[in-house]
Amino acid sequence: MMRFSLRSQTGAAGTIRSVWQAKNVSGHSCRSFGYPGMDFRSSGRWLNVRVHRGGAHRDISGRPQRQIVLPGHALYFVSYWSDVVDASGDCRSFDRVKITLPDNFRSAQVAATGCVTTDSVYVGPVTTTGPTP
Repeated sequence: MMRFSLRSQTGAAGTIRSVWQAKNVSGHSCRSFGYPGMDFRSSGRWLNVRVHRGGAHRDISGRPQRQIVLPGHALYFVSYWSDVVDASGDCRSFDRVKITLPDNFRSAQVAATGCVTTDSVYVGPVTTTGPTP
């Protein structure tokens, strides 16, 4: 049982950086390892974006490590995407983001708006240390 939220978002030169939090709202510890999945809803349909693991940004290029999340504590991850038209296609406006933690089959949805170029989404591994905003 995790409660998801967008902790911060910044953008410059066509790149959006987002810090996401998943807080353990259960009474039990949980484990996680790896990279989350993401998707974006545009015009009422999920875009089925291809999410790249790691990338050129220093804060998402680290190796995944096993994480234990105590009750009331949180996991974090950082994502990047382009919000301009580029060689991979048009920028698509969205109104919702779907996040799937590693080794999970159930996703959570977060209300968020923006524009995403669908082949430009990069995520870092989950961590229990909150990244700088």
